[in-house]
Amino acid sequence: MKKLAITCAATLALALGAYAQGSINLDNSSTGLYGPAINAPGQYYSGTFGLELWELNATTVPAGINVPMTAGYAVAAYNAMTNAGFTLEKTWANKTITTVNAGYIQLGEVDMANVSPKGGTVVLGLAMWNNASSSWGAMLMSANSATRAGIIAFPTGTADYTAQPTPTPADIGPGWNSVGTDLVMMPVPEPGTFALAGLGAAALLIFRRRK
Repeated sequence: MKKLAITCAATLALALGAYAQGSINLDNSSTGLYGPAINAPGQYYSGTFGLELWELNATTVPAGINVPMTAGYAVAAYNAMTNAGFTLEKTWANKTITTVNAGYIQLGEVDMANVSPKGGTVVLGLAMWNNASSSWGAMLMSANSATRAGIIAFPTGTADYTAQPTPTPADIGPGWNSVGTDLVMMPVPEPGTFALAGLGAAALLIFRRRK
């Protein structure tokens, strides 16, 4: 009987966790000191962009994501983010930031179904690129000399969108401000670079085996 009660309690806890919720306003225009930039901090971006929103049930940013923003950094930062267990919540493609709104992301409310506990603090990860590609992977596969991409992650509070009355989610500005840096889109390796790197690694392995 005791085992059955424990099993039921564990099942209920898992079910409740699976339906935890949190929402944010993906907008940094009213309270944001930092935003998307291109090539250098403060050079705020306007133009076509795509963006992936990632979420981790944690309160601190894992290592390897908010790293010095030099050419090629975004690929390693993206890998660090996915390896840390972030969940992809939503993707936007072929969006536009006008010149008047340079440096602002204004994509509205996003409801995330796996925030735990409901309305709790999470770490958001933003992966952004400067063209109309449909996803981060598509952007990498079609990268050229004009392609730029960047990553930023920061903790932020969420709102339980199932609560009554429904709370208004806070925007991402304060959380982004807490890390004190822009999301700088920098050059990314072109597909040929990855191919050459793969060939180089294979050649090195063959050489070592022969020795």
